[in-house]
Amino acid sequence: MRVKTDLVADIGGSNCRFALASAGRLVDGSLWQCANTGFATFEAALAAYLSERETPEHACIAAAGPVQNGSVKLTNHAWTISARALPDTKVTLLNDLQAMGHALAPLGPRDQRKLVVNLGTGLNAAVLHVVNGKGFVPESEAGHMRLPALETARYRDALQHCIKQYGSDAYEAALSGTALPHLHKALTGESKTAPEISASWPEPTRSLLLSLLGHYLGDLALMHLPYGGIWLAGSLGRALASELASKPFQTSFKARGPYSNLMEGFSFSTLADEAAALTGAALYLQGHAASA
Repeated sequence: MRVKTDLVADIGGSNCRFALASAGRLVDGSLWQCANTGFATFEAALAAYLSERETPEHACIAAAGPVQNGSVKLTNHAWTISARALPDTKVTLLNDLQAMGHALAPLGPRDQRKLVVNLGTGLNAAVLHVVNGKGFVPESEAGHMRLPALETARYRDALQHCIKQYGSDAYEAALSGTALPHLHKALTGESKTAPEISASWPEPTRSLLLSLLGHYLGDLALMHLPYGGIWLAGSLGRALASELASKPFQTSFKARGPYSNLMEGFSFSTLADEAAALTGAALYLQGHAASA
């Protein structure tokens, strides 16, 4: 008897990944990745993946952009992805961080809110809630919350440089892999890549970055109260995870006036699954496709 499989996809600004899923798990050997630039449209990439596979009954596509009116316009690539991309398939569109949120379901306490923050090329966050026994992850663009005002003139000048490069005062302007070289150069005058910086975490770049991360995660923790845990994902997020015991992070995360003691109740983990968005899409389909 052939096992029924669904389609899951993770579409970023540079690359797309497709896989088959069954019972909330990725099917071994089904993962396929390609560069977006290799195809004129998302539909062409999808057709290439399905060329030797059966059309699935259900599909969940996680894409790097906000879902609006049944489609996603990618934030960093000229593709628009429609829920009608597969006319004979029930297609669900999720923001890629929504899918990562669903990937937290089997991790930590099953009945408590959990937060995932992805620090990679860009920045975003999502929260997993449990509603009537099912996972619910609201969409967000939390990387575009506004940067905090910092007291140190040197730090303020560095942030202004990043804001000018980015075009707005969003957290993503300074707290992301793309922004890290701009932040480091503004502070030190050195031109280095993000991997070079994260390999040794030179000062004062390390302190400023951890201070910003503490402000960001602290605000999100108070907003959502994720007592089930906070997970860091993405290349920069994983690189920073070992630095969270530092004074710059702890000070900005916990300095919350009468709620400072509350901040002790949040735990931190690393989301090491490189295919977390695909895993989350598979778990979403397991919990929702049957009742859709």
